[in-house]
Amino acid sequence: MRKLVLTSFIVGLLSLSGCDTPDPSAYETWTTKIRANDERARSFGELQRLVLSVSSAGEEPRKLEFAEKVLPLFVELWDDETAVGFRVQMLEMCRDMDQPAASVLWNKAIILDGSSETRKGVLLALQGIRDARALDSVEAVIAAFEASMKDPSKDGKGAKGGGEIRMEYAKTLGVLRDKRAVPVLTTCLQQPNETQPTAVHKEAVKALGLIGDPAATASLLAVQFKVGDFAGTQSIGERANRALAAIGAGALPLVIQQLKGQLKAVNEAAGAHDVPVRVVQQSAAGALGAMGLEAATADLVAFMPKADCTEKRSKADEPDPDEVGLRAFVARSLGFIGGTAAVDDLCACRNATHNPGDLDEIVGALGRIGGDEAFSCLTDVVTKGFYDADAVANSDFVHEIRWEGVRYLLMSASSADAAKIRATLAATKDKKVRQNMAQWEPGLKTLEDCKDDKACYSKVLADTSEEWISREVAATQLSRLGRGDVGVALNISKAFKVRSPDARVTMALLASRTAAGKPCWECADALEGVMKSERGSASAKMQLAWLAARQSIAKLTRGPRPGSGEAKSAVGETKPVGAEAPVK
Repeated sequence: MRKLVLTSFIVGLLSLSGCDTPDPSAYETWTTKIRANDERARSFGELQRLVLSVSSAGEEPRKLEFAEKVLPLFVELWDDETAVGFRVQMLEMCRDMDQPAASVLWNKAIILDGSSETRKGVLLALQGIRDARALDSVEAVIAAFEASMKDPSKDGKGAKGGGEIRMEYAKTLGVLRDKRAVPVLTTCLQQPNETQPTAVHKEAVKALGLIGDPAATASLLAVQFKVGDFAGTQSIGERANRALAAIGAGALPLVIQQLKGQLKAVNEAAGAHDVPVRVVQQSAAGALGAMGLEAATADLVAFMPKADCTEKRSKADEPDPDEVGLRAFVARSLGFIGGTAAVDDLCACRNATHNPGDLDEIVGALGRIGGDEAFSCLTDVVTKGFYDADAVANSDFVHEIRWEGVRYLLMSASSADAAKIRATLAATKDKKVRQNMAQWEPGLKTLEDCKDDKACYSKVLADTSEEWISREVAATQLSRLGRGDVGVALNISKAFKVRSPDARVTMALLASRTAAGKPCWECADALEGVMKSERGSASAKMQLAWLAARQSIAKLTRGPRPGSGEAKSAVGETKPVGAEAPVK
């Protein structure tokens, strides 16, 4: 009897202590209450707290459990009028749990109806789709994007709307990197400014670069002649160039056609805005420079004006300013590409005008290309080069190309050429020229000291106390000695913060050139990190460096980031994404 009483007492205590209370860490506890409409608002709040706890802890098994036990309830309640007020919470929880299976809900939420409540839901759903890489949402995003372009007023006020949601549609399709999205994104590029803000076009261009499908090439080439924008490193034209660089070799045939003036659709788009075909061709030359493919070298050289590239041009023949400008533009692209096949023609044009406008770019291109022939040509420039007197501010700068050319002579050299450079500098008789040449002494000493020692150059490159010319020489030599080595490319990328804007251009170009077609997301992060840290405070002198860096980033990040997870369907199937490997 006493034993029975004691047992009853213990059971009572256990009951009073809450052992029969449902487990607050179990999803079922709250889904049951929500389904029964038992304190629904409080139950949704408790469930969301549980979801945040699981998400913060990164408990993957419990995230999968969410998809199995909670998601079906959300689908059931979505169209229930009594649960409309909880839609935002449902979407927030689906986003936080990062499960592709939530596509079934996200696909319902991404359709605009013009209301502010729906906009918030659309933004949450699209963020969830991106975070989960939910491939099963591709078709739904495409359909919603198409509908928003047909009725842009639902995407904000006014006839063309604010564009925020259309930007998010494009951004999401870019993250998913699925080629099914190419048609809707190219349709987006065809929308006039009257119905679509330029920012939407830009986001679509970026998405096409991430997808990397050559089928987008024609639209990327034409968009800058259809849509108005301001010049700059983030202009629609520059973004299109980066997208073409991301696509790689598959885009090359159409860009070459444009360079030759043979791409009818692009010519018509330009003609509708009174843009001459020569400007269209120059745009293609810029795109080829951004793409950096050696296969384009011969066509670029053929396009470069060379009629006045003779040793003995007549001073009575005034150079055509348009020809000078075009030659400079093409020379820069050839330098960005680095193809040795351009050296002979570039060298032949070094005496075309003796105008800094094109001579500086020719000399720079020869330095970036390098090799024995380029070194020999630059030695001649350093020894005999000059500017026309009427092309410089005063006579003090007539021979400036000689001392400035030494920098590019160092870039073009191999370690075996160090003694030749030393002899060339020593033989310089002009005192002022010799004094100005002395500024490059640290770079020459680096070449002499390190010779072909990668470890020596790596040490110089990483040392922020070294002179920038020494670090530039180190980067150039490391790139030649370590072509295809992603580790070397990363070290060069980390040196992008070098003080000189000119040296930054070199670091940016060498980062992708050294990687030689291999992806290097860490390299891209290093380049982007510097630009991000200086955003809003960078000098205008950094513009070319940032341009080169963004072009390199496009080439270094072809395909998905390792470890980020490819786009997935609800059943866990993966889809290969990204562009083909580039060719030289």
